Amino acid sequence: MPGRDACPACRAPLQGRFCEECGHDNALPPPDPRPDERRPDPAPPSAPAPTGAVWRAVVRADRTWFDVVRGRRGPDVDQVEFPRYCPDRTFELTGDRMAIGRRSRSRGTDPEIDLSGPPLDPGVSAQHALLLARADGGWEVVDLDSTNGTSLGDSTALLRPHTPVRLADGDRIRLGAWTTVTIEVARPGTGPGQSR
Repeated sequence: MPGRDACPACRAPLQGRFCEECGHDNALPPPDPRPDERRPDPAPPSAPAPTGAVWRAVVRADRTWFDVVRGRRGPDVDQVEFPRYCPDRTFELTGDRMAIGRRSRSRGTDPEIDLSGPPLDPGVSAQHALLLARADGGWEVVDLDSTNGTSLGDSTALLRPHTPVRLADGDRIRLGAWTTVTIEVARPGTGPGQSR
């Protein structure tokens, strides 16, 4: 890698073979953008989260997203069923980063937001996405070049892999066959489910 100062995927400073920001293997060529990927606009300035605010990710089974995915008519679409029961799961966002994916002993993955189930969403990759803490107290999402991609909000366009996209209170990250991760900011003095 002589002569390379920055990761070709996310432009973060290089400190070794694997990028510390996005996980790209810098021994490989830079990823080619897929034509249907969402190109994030420059993020508008946002107000910092209130002092003492707690960010959390609420994972839900989303029938609307499931219908969008089925409409794409992928190779195994007829074998995937929407879960009959899937309780909401809440993860408090802490530290510098939180991985979203599925625990896998064989691959050595143990994400902080583990979507292994039950029920298992078969469209979620072992290393699907990453939530990165911002200096202003907010968070960003990065798709890790997952097999089925990641969308944000009501858009069905895929996020560009290895490109951080700023998140706001209420943003919905859609991935897998039916999983939606809603980002919530709990103001001081509010409990679960009272974030806004």
